[in-house]
Amino acid sequence: MPGEPIIEMRKVSVSKGSATLLRDVDLTIRKGERLVVLGPNGSGKSSLIKTMMGEHRHDTSVPGSYVKLRGSDLWNLFDVRQAFGLVSADLQVDLSRDMDCLEAVLSGFFGSVGTNRSQDIGPEMEIMARGALTAVGSAHLAERRYYTLSTGEARRVLMARALVNSPEALILDEPMNSLDLTGKRLVRSAIRTLAKEGRSLVLVTHDPADIVPEIDRVIMIKDGGVLKDGGLQLLNEENLSILYDGPIGLRRVEDRYVAWPKDL
Repeated sequence: MPGEPIIEMRKVSVSKGSATLLRDVDLTIRKGERLVVLGPNGSGKSSLIKTMMGEHRHDTSVPGSYVKLRGSDLWNLFDVRQAFGLVSADLQVDLSRDMDCLEAVLSGFFGSVGTNRSQDIGPEMEIMARGALTAVGSAHLAERRYYTLSTGEARRVLMARALVNSPEALILDEPMNSLDLTGKRLVRSAIRTLAKEGRSLVLVTHDPADIVPEIDRVIMIKDGGVLKDGGLQLLNEENLSILYDGPIGLRRVEDRYVAWPKDL
């Protein structure tokens, strides 16, 4: 059963210039949950994650509005690392300097791009970093140079980097983007392994095909707001057609969802 709230958002709106990124969002994510944040490009998914991570600040002038992390509305970067481990394409680009994969994972302890001499890296950290690589099926990559990896391999190393701080939940932001079929298979396998171990997961995607069987909650985001929030029964043609502004077909093939625009 899900535990204590990791993140609580009430009446949360976020604007940047004249653009409204989020509008009146009410959302609670609890420890132990495995959920998908689903929506088309530009729907507000990234803004939602950036607000959770403290990168975006919400409009505090709205009465009753708050963002609480682990029960507190006063939190810092260390608290964010303990609550969430983030895997994103942007982070993958940031880490594309010359280092081996073990160093890339170790840098997760410090939130830095690579490591440096001023950082105190002990043997326990190295053991934890190697353990994190093993957890995502990538122990064999520890001594490989990061820039030599395929996109799928690099994505799994990022997952290991996110794990080293023992976060209460992993946020996987469009983890299948730019992957070939082999990369998708390996990353999907790593996600399923972590989910089966009881890891809390927040999968962010525009494609229902990315949803692994261990996911049991669906949050649909549209126009900066929560359109639907509930169980897997929300994944039907009617709801997806509203979400994507057009007729959508949906089929379940073994353990995957396949969706397509009906007018194509």
